[in-house]
Amino acid sequence: MNISVIVTNWNGLKLLKKYLEKVILNSPEAKEIILADDASTDKSLPFAKELQKKYPKLKIITHKKNLGFSRNSNQAAKKATGDLLVFLNNDINPHQDYIKNSLKHFSNPKVIGVGFSELEHENYGSIYWKNGYLQIKPGYSKTTHISAWISGGSSIIRKDYFLKLGGFDNIYDPFYFEDLDFGLRAWRSGYKLLWEPNCVVEHQHESTTSKFPKRHLVYVKERNHLISVLRNITDKKLLFENFLFSILRVLSGPNYIKIIRAAHRQIKKFPAPICENKLTDIEILKLFQNIN
Repeated sequence: MNISVIVTNWNGLKLLKKYLEKVILNSPEAKEIILADDASTDKSLPFAKELQKKYPKLKIITHKKNLGFSRNSNQAAKKATGDLLVFLNNDINPHQDYIKNSLKHFSNPKVIGVGFSELEHENYGSIYWKNGYLQIKPGYSKTTHISAWISGGSSIIRKDYFLKLGGFDNIYDPFYFEDLDFGLRAWRSGYKLLWEPNCVVEHQHESTTSKFPKRHLVYVKERNHLISVLRNITDKKLLFENFLFSILRVLSGPNYIKIIRAAHRQIKKFPAPICENKLTDIEILKLFQNIN
C-alpha cells in the first residue's frame, strides 16, 4: 500500500526547522510527505520550498485563508495519493520504524487506524460516562490495544475509510475533540482503532494552541466537549443525563449557558457526517469499561 505523510502547519516555522526534515528521513515507507500549510503568514512556505529542493517527495499544499485543523487535514487527505495517511502535527518528532511497525495491523480489514505511542505519554485512548458527559482517560498497556480514538496529530489511517466517514468534523474547528469524534464514528460504524506501543514518536507539545489566549482555549474546549456528546450520543437515558447535568452547570456557573448556545449554533451550522449504526453507545462504552 502507498503511504502519504501529512504534516499540518500554521505559522510554525520554528517547529518546521526542528522537525520536518526528521519526518522526511524517518518516513522511508512514504511515497510523499505533504506539508498542509494553513495560510501561514510567517516564513513557513519559503523554508519548505527550500527543503523541497533537497527532498523532491516533499509536497506543499496551502490555502489563501486559514481553514482550521479539520478542514486543513481533510483537504490534504483528499489530495494525498496514498492508501494510508499518516497524520502528524508539526511538533512531532517520529522515531525510526514508526510507520513500519503499524503496517501489520492493516491485514485486518476491520482495522482502519493505528495510533502512535508518544514518549512519556505511552497510552491508548479510553472513554467512560460520568456526570452526563463523555469522559476521556489514558489507558495503559505494554502490548497493542484497542483505542477509543487515535490522535489527529500522530496516527495512520486508511484513506478510503477516513473519507467515507467524512474525515474530521469541521464543527470542532479550530481544534479539540475532532479525533475523539472520528473515533466514535469509526467504532459505531463497526470498525476498529488500535494503539501500537512500537510506533514511537515524540510530541513536543509546542503546537498552534499556544498562540491563542487561555480563556479562548477553555471556551472552545468546553463547547466542543458538549458537542461531542450531542453529536454522537443517541441513547435517550444518556442524553437525559446530559440535559440534567447541563442545567446544573448553568446553575453553578451562569456562563455555561453561553457554551450551550454556542454548541447548538455549531450543530445547526454543520450537518453531521455519515455514520453507520452498527454499535450502540452502550456497546462502545463497554469496550473500555464495565458499566450498568
